[in-house]
Amino acid sequence: MISASLCSFLNAQPPTQPPPGSASAQATAPADSPGGLSHHDRSFLKKAVGGGMKEIDISRAVMDRLTHSQSKDLARMMITDHTAADVELAALADNKGVKLPAEDATISDDWSKKTGDIDSMYAKEMVSDHLGAVKLFENASKSSDPDIAAFAQKTLPALQHHLMMAQDLAKAID
Repeated sequence: MISASLCSFLNAQPPTQPPPGSASAQATAPADSPGGLSHHDRSFLKKAVGGGMKEIDISRAVMDRLTHSQSKDLARMMITDHTAADVELAALADNKGVKLPAEDATISDDWSKKTGDIDSMYAKEMVSDHLGAVKLFENASKSSDPDIAAFAQKTLPALQHHLMMAQDLAKAID
């Protein structure tokens, strides 16, 4: 009788959870959205599309004011590559039932009003943004959701290339 009571007590106890934020916690995070995605994966989709829209908006806002051909090449690449990635990302988010944030018009406005060495400011912003994007996509490439992981793995080399180009531009300008 005591063993039966002990078994009932143990079976009624909640399972132990890994520490919040740990890799195992992210991997075993409950599916908490209609599409069955973890909070981490939903956050990735929102941050990734927000970052892509920011790259596009900044690049469009400064394109006509860039003076270096290398800066203009980078801006064109940002617009082309991030537009394509954001279209694919929007479709993935839609399939997963994740509502993405709206475009932030203030980014474009802020950058269209900047004065000074726009090429240098642009290069530094692209380096900073892409350092964050590469880290974001490296983490997402380990997602337990195969669609999220595949998208991140497929997109990561382009982001790494963008980072390298932005770093080269920053060095060339300074």
